[in-house]
Amino acid sequence: MKKHLIIIFIVFLSSQVYSQARYENLKPCKIEGVADSVLCGTYSVFENHRTKQGMQINLSIILIPALNKGSVKSPVFFFDGGPGIAAAKNASFFALKDNPYRQNHDVVLVDIRGTGGSNPLHCRSLQEKKDLQEQFAEVYPVKAVKDCYAELSQKADLKQYTTTNVVRDIDEVRKWLGYQKIHLFGLSYGTRVAQEYLRRFPASAESAVFHSPTSTNSKMPLFHAGFAQDTLDKLFDDCLNDSSCKTSFPLIKKEFNELMQTGKNKPFGIIYTMSDGSKKNLSITWNAFQTKLRSLMYQPRTLRKIPSIVHQAYQGNWKPFVSLYSEKGGYNDFSAEGFYLSVTCAEDVPFITSGEAKRLTKNTFMGMYRINQQKIACDNWVRGDIPNDFLQPVRSDIPVLILAGEYDPVTPVSMAEEIARHLPNSQLIVIPQASHIFDGLSNEECFDQMVLDFIEHSGKSKINTDCVKLMQPPPYETGSIVRLRSNNSTFPDPVLTRPIS
Repeated sequence: MKKHLIIIFIVFLSSQVYSQARYENLKPCKIEGVADSVLCGTYSVFENHRTKQGMQINLSIILIPALNKGSVKSPVFFFDGGPGIAAAKNASFFALKDNPYRQNHDVVLVDIRGTGGSNPLHCRSLQEKKDLQEQFAEVYPVKAVKDCYAELSQKADLKQYTTTNVVRDIDEVRKWLGYQKIHLFGLSYGTRVAQEYLRRFPASAESAVFHSPTSTNSKMPLFHAGFAQDTLDKLFDDCLNDSSCKTSFPLIKKEFNELMQTGKNKPFGIIYTMSDGSKKNLSITWNAFQTKLRSLMYQPRTLRKIPSIVHQAYQGNWKPFVSLYSEKGGYNDFSAEGFYLSVTCAEDVPFITSGEAKRLTKNTFMGMYRINQQKIACDNWVRGDIPNDFLQPVRSDIPVLILAGEYDPVTPVSMAEEIARHLPNSQLIVIPQASHIFDGLSNEECFDQMVLDFIEHSGKSKINTDCVKLMQPPPYETGSIVRLRSNNSTFPDPVLTRPIS
Protein backbone atom coordinates (compact mmCIF):
# COMPACT_ATOMS: atom_id res chain seq x y z
CA MET A 1 0.00 0.00 0.00
CA LYS A 2 2.81 2.36 0.94
CA LYS A 3 4.58 1.55 -2.33
CA HIS A 4 1.43 2.41 -4.31
CA LEU A 5 1.05 5.73 -2.48
CA ILE A 6 4.66 6.63 -3.31
CA ILE A 7 4.06 5.86 -7.00
CA ILE A 8 0.87 7.94 -7.02
CA PHE A 9 2.72 10.83 -5.34
CA ILE A 10 5.56 10.64 -7.89
CA VAL A 11 3.07 10.70 -10.78
CA PHE A 12 1.25 13.67 -9.21
CA LEU A 13 4.52 15.49 -8.56
CA SER A 14 5.62 14.83 -12.14
CA SER A 15 2.39 16.31 -13.49
CA GLN A 16 2.82 19.37 -11.28
CA VAL A 17 6.35 19.91 -12.61
CA TYR A 18 5.05 19.66 -16.18
CA SER A 19 2.30 22.14 -15.30
CA GLN A 20 4.73 24.63 -13.82
CA ALA A 21 7.06 24.27 -16.82
CA ARG A 22 4.38 25.02 -19.38
CA TYR A 23 3.12 28.03 -17.47
CA GLU A 24 6.65 29.39 -17.03
CA ASN A 25 7.09 29.39 -20.82
CA LEU A 26 4.16 31.77 -21.22
CA LYS A 27 3.06 35.09 -19.76
CA PRO A 28 -0.36 36.38 -18.65
CA CYS A 29 -2.22 38.33 -21.31
CA LYS A 30 -5.69 39.74 -21.91
CA ILE A 31 -8.18 38.91 -24.64
CA GLU A 32 -10.59 41.58 -25.81
CA GLY A 33 -14.03 41.06 -24.36
CA VAL A 34 -12.92 38.48 -21.77
CA ALA A 35 -12.37 39.40 -18.12
CA ASP A 36 -10.22 36.40 -17.29
CA SER A 37 -6.52 36.54 -18.12
CA VAL A 38 -4.91 33.75 -20.13
CA LEU A 39 -1.34 32.85 -21.07
CA CYS A 40 0.43 33.90 -24.25
CA GLY A 41 3.83 33.36 -25.80
CA THR A 42 5.77 32.32 -28.86
CA TYR A 43 7.80 29.29 -29.81
CA SER A 44 10.32 29.33 -32.66
CA VAL A 45 10.44 26.61 -35.30
CA PHE A 46 12.53 26.30 -38.43
CA GLU A 47 10.58 27.23 -41.53
CA ASN A 48 12.35 24.33 -43.26
CA HIS A 49 12.05 21.25 -41.07
CA ARG A 50 14.24 19.15 -43.37
CA THR A 51 17.37 21.31 -43.27
CA LYS A 52 16.69 22.90 -39.87
CA GLN A 53 18.60 25.92 -41.07
CA GLY A 54 17.76 29.45 -42.09
CA MET A 55 14.61 31.35 -41.25
CA GLN A 56 12.62 30.61 -38.12
CA ILE A 57 8.92 31.24 -37.51
CA ASN A 58 7.68 32.50 -34.16
CA LEU A 59 4.48 30.56 -33.57
CA SER A 60 1.91 32.56 -31.62
CA ILE A 61 0.39 30.52 -28.77
CA ILE A 62 -2.52 31.13 -26.42
CA LEU A 63 -2.99 28.74 -23.50
CA ILE A 64 -6.27 28.93 -21.60
CA PRO A 65 -5.66 27.13 -18.28
CA ALA A 66 -8.13 24.64 -16.91
CA LEU A 67 -10.39 26.14 -14.25
CA ASN A 68 -9.92 23.01 -12.18
CA LYS A 69 -6.34 23.71 -11.06
CA GLY A 70 -5.89 20.17 -9.80
CA SER A 71 -6.83 18.55 -13.09
CA VAL A 72 -4.13 16.53 -14.84
CA LYS A 73 -6.23 15.69 -17.88
CA SER A 74 -4.74 16.10 -21.34
CA PRO A 75 -5.20 19.48 -23.05
CA VAL A 76 -7.39 20.26 -26.04
CA PHE A 77 -5.53 21.59 -29.11
CA PHE A 78 -7.98 23.34 -31.46
CA PHE A 79 -7.33 23.83 -35.19
CA ASP A 80 -9.55 26.06 -37.33
CA GLY A 81 -10.34 25.82 -41.02
CA GLY A 82 -9.67 27.67 -44.23
CA PRO A 83 -6.93 26.74 -44.78
CA GLY A 84 -5.79 30.05 -43.38
CA ILE A 85 -7.91 30.89 -40.33
CA ALA A 86 -5.95 31.49 -37.13
CA ALA A 87 -6.82 29.47 -34.03
CA ALA A 88 -6.50 32.62 -31.89
CA LYS A 89 -9.75 33.93 -33.38
CA ASN A 90 -11.50 31.40 -31.13
CA ALA A 91 -9.81 32.60 -27.94
CA SER A 92 -12.70 34.79 -26.79
CA PHE A 93 -14.99 31.74 -26.90
CA PHE A 94 -12.73 29.26 -25.12
CA ALA A 95 -11.55 31.81 -22.52
CA LEU A 96 -15.00 32.54 -21.11
CA LYS A 97 -15.23 31.73 -17.40
CA ASP A 98 -18.15 29.38 -17.91
CA ASN A 99 -16.78 27.68 -21.01
CA PRO A 100 -17.03 23.94 -20.31
CA TYR A 101 -14.05 23.03 -22.50
CA ARG A 102 -11.66 24.61 -20.00
CA GLN A 103 -13.27 23.15 -16.89
CA ASN A 104 -10.86 20.21 -16.67
CA HIS A 105 -8.61 20.77 -19.67
CA ASP A 106 -6.13 23.39 -20.76
CA VAL A 107 -7.15 24.70 -24.18
CA VAL A 108 -4.22 25.46 -26.48
CA LEU A 109 -4.62 27.67 -29.54
CA VAL A 110 -1.61 27.71 -31.84
CA ASP A 111 -1.74 30.02 -34.82
CA ILE A 112 -0.29 27.56 -37.31
CA ARG A 113 2.49 28.77 -39.60
CA GLY A 114 1.24 31.25 -42.16
CA THR A 115 -1.77 32.38 -40.11
CA GLY A 116 -2.62 34.87 -37.36
CA GLY A 117 0.48 35.84 -35.43
CA SER A 118 2.74 33.19 -37.00
CA ASN A 119 4.23 34.88 -40.08
CA PRO A 120 0.78 35.34 -41.64
CA LEU A 121 0.55 34.98 -45.41
CA HIS A 122 -2.00 37.71 -46.06
CA CYS A 123 -1.81 39.72 -49.26
CA ARG A 124 -3.69 42.88 -50.10
CA SER A 125 -3.86 42.14 -53.82
CA LEU A 126 -6.30 39.29 -53.12
CA GLN A 127 -7.86 40.34 -49.85
CA GLU A 128 -8.51 44.04 -50.39
CA LYS A 129 -11.40 45.24 -52.55
CA LYS A 130 -11.43 48.93 -53.37
CA ASP A 131 -15.17 49.24 -53.98
CA LEU A 132 -18.44 47.35 -54.38
CA GLN A 133 -17.91 46.36 -58.02
CA GLU A 134 -14.49 44.85 -57.36
CA GLN A 135 -16.09 42.36 -54.98
CA PHE A 136 -17.79 40.74 -57.99
CA ALA A 137 -14.44 40.06 -59.70
CA GLU A 138 -12.88 36.65 -60.32
CA VAL A 139 -11.92 34.57 -57.30
CA TYR A 140 -8.26 34.55 -58.39
CA PRO A 141 -7.42 37.33 -60.87
CA VAL A 142 -4.05 36.43 -62.43
CA LYS A 143 -2.39 39.77 -61.72
CA ALA A 144 -3.57 39.71 -58.10
CA VAL A 145 -2.15 36.20 -57.62
CA LYS A 146 1.17 37.21 -59.17
CA ASP A 147 1.35 40.30 -56.98
CA CYS A 148 0.51 38.22 -53.93
CA TYR A 149 3.27 35.74 -54.73
CA ALA A 150 5.79 38.52 -55.34
CA GLU A 151 4.90 40.13 -52.02
CA LEU A 152 4.88 37.00 -49.86
CA SER A 153 7.94 35.34 -51.36
CA GLN A 154 9.96 38.20 -49.87
CA LYS A 155 9.07 37.05 -46.34
CA ALA A 156 8.61 33.30 -46.69
CA ASP A 157 9.64 30.17 -48.56
CA LEU A 158 6.11 29.42 -49.72
CA LYS A 159 6.94 25.76 -50.37
CA GLN A 160 7.26 25.18 -46.63
CA TYR A 161 3.65 26.04 -45.73
CA THR A 162 2.10 22.58 -45.87
CA THR A 163 0.00 20.49 -43.50
CA THR A 164 2.83 18.09 -42.68
CA ASN A 165 5.07 20.95 -41.62
CA VAL A 166 2.19 22.34 -39.56
CA VAL A 167 1.88 19.13 -37.54
CA ARG A 168 5.64 18.99 -37.02
CA ASP A 169 5.35 22.45 -35.50
CA ILE A 170 2.45 21.35 -33.31
CA ASP A 171 4.34 18.42 -31.89
CA GLU A 172 7.30 20.64 -31.03
CA VAL A 173 4.90 22.96 -29.20
CA ARG A 174 3.38 19.99 -27.37
CA LYS A 175 6.79 18.92 -26.10
CA TRP A 176 7.81 22.48 -25.25
CA LEU A 177 4.70 22.88 -23.10
CA GLY A 178 5.35 19.56 -21.39
CA TYR A 179 2.25 17.66 -22.47
CA GLN A 180 2.56 13.92 -22.95
CA LYS A 181 -0.70 13.45 -24.85
CA ILE A 182 -3.22 15.85 -26.36
CA HIS A 183 -6.84 15.84 -27.53
CA LEU A 184 -7.08 17.03 -31.14
CA PHE A 185 -10.10 19.15 -32.10
CA GLY A 186 -10.34 20.25 -35.72
CA LEU A 187 -12.90 22.10 -37.82
CA SER A 188 -12.91 21.72 -41.62
CA TYR A 189 -9.27 22.08 -42.78
CA GLY A 190 -8.33 21.75 -39.11
CA THR A 191 -9.45 18.12 -39.35
CA ARG A 192 -6.85 17.53 -42.06
CA VAL A 193 -4.28 18.87 -39.60
CA ALA A 194 -5.63 16.52 -36.92
CA GLN A 195 -5.57 13.53 -39.28
CA GLU A 196 -2.02 14.22 -40.37
CA TYR A 197 -1.01 14.55 -36.71
CA LEU A 198 -2.54 11.13 -36.01
CA ARG A 199 -0.49 9.72 -38.87
CA ARG A 200 2.84 11.29 -37.89
CA PHE A 201 2.57 11.32 -34.08
CA PRO A 202 0.08 8.62 -33.04
CA ALA A 203 1.65 8.08 -29.61
CA SER A 204 1.01 11.71 -28.66
CA ALA A 205 -2.73 11.77 -29.37
CA GLU A 206 -5.26 10.71 -26.74
CA SER A 207 -8.35 11.31 -28.87
CA ALA A 208 -9.55 13.40 -31.80
CA VAL A 209 -12.70 15.29 -32.75
CA PHE A 210 -13.36 15.97 -36.44
CA HIS A 211 -16.02 18.62 -37.06
CA SER A 212 -17.01 18.65 -40.75
CA PRO A 213 -13.91 16.72 -41.79
CA THR A 214 -12.04 16.96 -45.06
CA SER A 215 -9.78 14.09 -46.01
CA THR A 216 -6.12 14.37 -46.92
CA ASN A 217 -7.04 13.31 -50.47
CA SER A 218 -10.09 15.53 -51.02
CA LYS A 219 -8.32 17.38 -53.86
CA MET A 220 -9.91 20.73 -53.06
CA PRO A 221 -11.86 22.08 -54.96
CA LEU A 222 -12.57 18.99 -57.11
CA PHE A 223 -15.79 18.04 -55.34
CA HIS A 224 -17.04 21.54 -54.52
CA ALA A 225 -19.43 21.78 -57.48
CA GLY A 226 -21.04 18.38 -57.01
CA PHE A 227 -21.43 18.70 -53.26
CA ALA A 228 -22.86 22.22 -53.56
CA GLN A 229 -25.33 21.01 -56.18
CA ASP A 230 -26.45 18.24 -53.83
CA THR A 231 -27.04 20.79 -51.07
CA LEU A 232 -28.96 23.12 -53.38
CA ASP A 233 -31.19 20.29 -54.63
CA LYS A 234 -31.88 19.19 -51.08
CA LEU A 235 -32.60 22.78 -50.02
CA PHE A 236 -35.11 23.41 -52.81
CA ASP A 237 -36.84 20.07 -52.17
CA ASP A 238 -37.14 20.95 -48.50
CA CYS A 239 -38.41 24.42 -49.36
CA LEU A 240 -41.21 22.92 -51.43
CA ASN A 241 -42.14 20.68 -48.50
CA ASP A 242 -42.30 23.67 -46.16
CA SER A 243 -45.66 25.43 -46.29
CA SER A 244 -44.31 28.96 -45.83
CA CYS A 245 -41.43 28.53 -48.27
CA LYS A 246 -43.58 26.82 -50.89
CA THR A 247 -46.22 29.54 -50.65
CA SER A 248 -43.60 32.25 -51.15
CA PHE A 249 -41.49 30.47 -53.78
CA PRO A 250 -43.58 27.78 -55.53
CA LEU A 251 -41.46 27.97 -58.71
CA ILE A 252 -38.06 28.25 -57.05
CA LYS A 253 -36.38 25.53 -59.15
CA LYS A 254 -37.64 27.01 -62.42
CA GLU A 255 -36.62 30.51 -61.36
CA PHE A 256 -33.12 29.38 -60.40
CA ASN A 257 -32.57 27.55 -63.69
CA GLU A 258 -33.80 30.49 -65.76
CA LEU A 259 -31.66 32.90 -63.73
CA MET A 260 -28.65 30.65 -64.34
CA GLN A 261 -29.22 30.48 -68.09
CA THR A 262 -29.60 34.25 -68.27
CA GLY A 263 -26.47 34.85 -66.22
CA LYS A 264 -24.36 32.44 -68.24
CA ASN A 265 -25.25 34.28 -71.44
CA LYS A 266 -24.25 37.71 -70.17
CA PRO A 267 -23.63 39.53 -66.86
CA PHE A 268 -26.53 41.01 -64.96
CA GLY A 269 -26.46 44.79 -65.38
CA ILE A 270 -28.19 46.61 -62.56
CA ILE A 271 -28.56 50.12 -61.18
CA TYR A 272 -28.08 49.84 -57.45
CA THR A 273 -29.22 52.40 -54.89
CA MET A 274 -26.45 52.94 -52.34
CA SER A 275 -27.18 53.64 -48.67
CA ASP A 276 -26.54 57.36 -49.25
CA GLY A 277 -29.14 57.45 -52.00
CA SER A 278 -26.68 57.62 -54.89
CA LYS A 279 -26.98 55.28 -57.88
CA LYS A 280 -24.26 52.88 -58.98
CA ASN A 281 -24.05 50.80 -62.14
CA LEU A 282 -23.02 47.24 -61.32
CA SER A 283 -22.16 44.24 -63.45
CA ILE A 284 -22.64 40.87 -61.75
CA THR A 285 -21.53 37.71 -63.55
CA TRP A 286 -23.08 34.32 -62.98
CA ASN A 287 -19.80 33.17 -61.44
CA ALA A 288 -19.89 35.99 -58.91
CA PHE A 289 -23.49 35.11 -58.05
CA GLN A 290 -22.95 31.36 -57.71
CA THR A 291 -19.75 31.83 -55.70
CA LYS A 292 -21.57 33.89 -53.08
CA LEU A 293 -24.56 31.56 -53.15
CA ARG A 294 -22.30 28.62 -52.33
CA SER A 295 -20.77 30.51 -49.41
CA LEU A 296 -24.25 31.05 -47.97
CA MET A 297 -24.67 27.28 -47.77
CA TYR A 298 -22.05 26.95 -45.04
CA GLN A 299 -24.40 27.66 -42.14
CA PRO A 300 -28.13 27.02 -41.59
CA ARG A 301 -28.81 30.68 -40.79
CA THR A 302 -27.77 31.82 -44.25
CA LEU A 303 -28.64 28.65 -46.16
CA ARG A 304 -32.32 29.26 -45.58
CA LYS A 305 -32.11 32.77 -47.04
CA ILE A 306 -31.14 31.39 -50.44
CA PRO A 307 -34.65 30.80 -51.87
CA SER A 308 -35.58 34.41 -51.11
CA ILE A 309 -32.36 35.79 -52.58
CA VAL A 310 -32.78 33.72 -55.75
CA HIS A 311 -36.43 34.67 -56.14
CA GLN A 312 -35.75 38.37 -55.62
CA ALA A 313 -32.92 38.33 -58.17
CA TYR A 314 -35.18 36.53 -60.63
CA GLN A 315 -37.77 39.28 -60.09
CA GLY A 316 -35.12 41.88 -60.83
CA ASN A 317 -34.58 42.98 -57.24
CA TRP A 318 -30.85 42.65 -56.53
CA LYS A 319 -30.88 44.55 -53.24
CA PRO A 320 -30.94 41.39 -51.06
CA PHE A 321 -27.97 39.91 -52.90
CA VAL A 322 -25.85 43.05 -53.12
CA SER A 323 -26.56 43.78 -49.45
CA LEU A 324 -24.39 40.79 -48.61
CA TYR A 325 -21.35 42.89 -49.57
CA SER A 326 -19.76 46.00 -48.12
CA GLU A 327 -20.60 49.06 -50.20
CA LYS A 328 -17.14 50.52 -49.61
CA GLY A 329 -15.11 47.36 -50.11
CA GLY A 330 -12.22 47.07 -47.69
CA TYR A 331 -9.50 44.73 -46.47
CA ASN A 332 -10.55 41.33 -45.16
CA ASP A 333 -7.86 39.65 -43.06
CA PHE A 334 -10.05 36.93 -41.58
CA SER A 335 -8.10 34.23 -43.44
CA ALA A 336 -4.60 34.12 -44.94
CA GLU A 337 -5.04 33.68 -48.69
CA GLY A 338 -1.35 32.95 -49.27
CA PHE A 339 -1.46 30.02 -46.85
CA TYR A 340 -4.55 28.68 -48.62
CA LEU A 341 -2.70 28.70 -51.93
CA SER A 342 0.48 27.15 -50.52
CA VAL A 343 -1.52 24.27 -49.02
CA THR A 344 -3.86 23.58 -51.92
CA CYS A 345 -1.20 24.06 -54.61
CA ALA A 346 0.88 21.36 -52.91
CA GLU A 347 -1.72 18.94 -51.58
CA ASP A 348 -4.81 19.24 -53.78
CA VAL A 349 -4.84 20.98 -57.15
CA PRO A 350 -1.90 19.10 -58.76
CA PHE A 351 -3.80 15.84 -58.41
CA ILE A 352 -6.98 16.97 -60.19
CA THR A 353 -7.25 15.52 -63.70
CA SER A 354 -9.23 17.27 -66.42
CA GLY A 355 -11.30 14.14 -67.04
CA GLU A 356 -12.53 13.76 -63.48
CA ALA A 357 -13.05 17.52 -63.18
CA LYS A 358 -15.37 17.57 -66.20
CA ARG A 359 -17.21 14.46 -65.02
CA LEU A 360 -17.76 15.66 -61.46
CA THR A 361 -18.85 19.18 -62.41
CA LYS A 362 -21.22 18.19 -65.22
CA ASN A 363 -24.77 19.51 -64.78
CA THR A 364 -23.86 21.59 -61.71
CA PHE A 365 -24.59 25.27 -61.20
CA MET A 366 -20.89 25.91 -60.46
CA GLY A 367 -19.47 24.03 -63.42
CA MET A 368 -15.68 24.07 -63.85
CA TYR A 369 -15.32 27.66 -62.66
CA ARG A 370 -13.79 27.15 -59.21
CA ILE A 371 -11.45 24.39 -60.40
CA ASN A 372 -10.26 26.50 -63.32
CA GLN A 373 -9.69 29.48 -61.03
CA GLN A 374 -7.52 27.50 -58.63
CA LYS A 375 -5.58 25.86 -61.44
CA ILE A 376 -4.77 29.32 -62.79
CA ALA A 377 -3.74 30.46 -59.31
CA CYS A 378 -1.48 27.45 -58.78
CA ASP A 379 0.12 27.99 -62.19
CA ASN A 380 1.37 31.27 -60.71
CA TRP A 381 2.38 29.83 -57.32
CA VAL A 382 4.96 27.32 -56.11
CA ARG A 383 4.36 23.68 -55.29
CA GLY A 384 5.60 22.43 -51.96
CA ASP A 385 6.64 18.85 -51.23
CA ILE A 386 4.36 16.39 -49.48
CA PRO A 387 5.17 12.91 -48.11
CA ASN A 388 4.63 9.94 -50.43
CA ASP A 389 1.80 8.64 -48.26
CA PHE A 390 0.02 11.97 -47.79
CA LEU A 391 -2.89 11.17 -50.12
CA GLN A 392 -3.46 7.79 -48.48
CA PRO A 393 -6.33 7.54 -45.96
CA VAL A 394 -5.28 8.05 -42.35
CA ARG A 395 -5.59 4.83 -40.35
CA SER A 396 -5.58 4.91 -36.57
CA ASP A 397 -6.94 3.06 -33.55
CA ILE A 398 -7.14 6.31 -31.57
CA PRO A 399 -10.72 7.17 -30.46
CA VAL A 400 -12.22 9.66 -32.92
CA LEU A 401 -15.54 11.51 -32.84
CA ILE A 402 -16.76 12.67 -36.25
CA LEU A 403 -19.59 15.18 -36.67
CA ALA A 404 -21.12 15.93 -40.06
CA GLY A 405 -24.08 17.91 -41.37
CA GLU A 406 -26.63 16.72 -43.92
CA TYR A 407 -26.55 20.10 -45.70
CA ASP A 408 -22.77 20.48 -45.82
CA PRO A 409 -21.82 21.75 -49.32
CA VAL A 410 -18.08 21.06 -49.03
CA THR A 411 -17.42 18.20 -46.57
CA PRO A 412 -20.65 16.18 -46.69
CA VAL A 413 -21.64 13.05 -44.79
CA SER A 414 -20.26 10.85 -47.57
CA MET A 415 -16.76 12.25 -47.00
CA ALA A 416 -17.11 11.76 -43.24
CA GLU A 417 -18.17 8.16 -43.82
CA GLU A 418 -15.13 7.50 -45.98
CA ILE A 419 -12.81 8.94 -43.32
CA ALA A 420 -14.53 6.89 -40.60
CA ARG A 421 -14.09 3.69 -42.61
CA HIS A 422 -10.36 3.75 -41.85
CA LEU A 423 -10.78 4.60 -38.17
CA PRO A 424 -12.13 1.48 -36.41
CA ASN A 425 -12.46 3.26 -33.06
CA SER A 426 -14.50 6.17 -34.45
CA GLN A 427 -18.09 7.27 -33.94
CA LEU A 428 -19.86 9.25 -36.65
CA ILE A 429 -22.72 11.54 -35.64
CA VAL A 430 -24.82 13.09 -38.40
CA ILE A 431 -26.65 16.31 -37.54
CA PRO A 432 -29.56 16.34 -40.01
CA GLN A 433 -30.10 20.12 -40.20
CA ALA A 434 -26.47 21.26 -39.94
CA SER A 435 -24.42 22.63 -42.81
CA HIS A 436 -20.64 22.95 -42.71
CA ILE A 437 -21.14 24.58 -39.33
CA PHE A 438 -24.24 24.59 -37.15
CA ASP A 439 -24.71 28.32 -36.50
CA GLY A 440 -28.40 29.13 -36.51
CA LEU A 441 -29.70 25.79 -35.27
CA SER A 442 -31.67 25.61 -32.05
CA ASN A 443 -30.18 23.69 -29.13
CA GLU A 444 -26.64 24.54 -30.30
CA GLU A 445 -25.29 23.49 -26.91
CA CYS A 446 -25.96 19.89 -27.95
CA PHE A 447 -22.84 20.01 -30.12
CA ASP A 448 -20.52 21.01 -27.29
CA GLN A 449 -22.26 18.60 -24.96
CA MET A 450 -21.43 15.65 -27.25
CA VAL A 451 -17.85 16.78 -27.87
CA LEU A 452 -17.18 17.28 -24.16
CA ASP A 453 -18.72 13.94 -23.28
CA PHE A 454 -16.35 12.33 -25.75
CA ILE A 455 -13.25 14.20 -24.56
CA GLU A 456 -13.99 13.70 -20.86
CA HIS A 457 -14.10 9.94 -21.37
CA SER A 458 -11.27 9.93 -23.93
CA GLY A 459 -13.60 8.27 -26.41
CA LYS A 460 -14.05 5.16 -24.30
CA SER A 461 -17.86 5.18 -24.41
CA LYS A 462 -20.47 5.84 -27.08
CA ILE A 463 -21.98 9.31 -27.09
CA ASN A 464 -25.63 9.92 -26.28
CA THR A 465 -27.06 11.72 -29.30
CA ASP A 466 -30.64 12.24 -28.12
CA CYS A 467 -30.21 16.03 -28.10
CA VAL A 468 -29.49 16.11 -31.84
CA LYS A 469 -33.17 15.87 -32.73
CA LEU A 470 -33.69 19.21 -30.98
CA MET A 471 -31.15 20.93 -33.26
CA GLN A 472 -33.66 22.50 -35.65
CA PRO A 473 -33.08 25.14 -38.34
CA PRO A 474 -34.48 28.67 -38.37
CA PRO A 475 -37.52 29.34 -40.57
CA TYR A 476 -36.97 30.11 -44.22
CA GLU A 477 -36.44 33.79 -44.96
CA THR A 478 -39.48 34.98 -46.83
CA GLY A 479 -39.66 38.59 -45.62
CA SER A 480 -41.61 41.21 -47.49
CA ILE A 481 -41.28 39.88 -50.99
CA VAL A 482 -40.97 42.59 -53.62
CA ARG A 483 -42.41 41.23 -56.84
CA LEU A 484 -41.72 44.27 -59.02
CA ARG A 485 -38.55 44.64 -61.04
CA SER A 486 -37.07 47.08 -58.58
CA ASN A 487 -33.90 47.32 -56.56
CA ASN A 488 -35.23 49.51 -53.77
CA SER A 489 -36.43 46.86 -51.32
CA THR A 490 -34.78 46.26 -47.99
CA PHE A 491 -33.42 43.01 -46.60
CA PRO A 492 -33.61 42.06 -42.92
CA ASP A 493 -29.95 41.76 -42.04
CA PRO A 494 -26.49 41.45 -43.57
CA VAL A 495 -25.33 37.85 -43.69
CA LEU A 496 -22.07 35.96 -43.88
CA THR A 497 -19.26 38.47 -44.00
CA ARG A 498 -16.83 35.63 -43.24
CA PRO A 499 -14.95 34.41 -46.34
CA ILE A 500 -15.30 30.70 -47.01
CA SER A 501 -12.93 28.73 -49.21
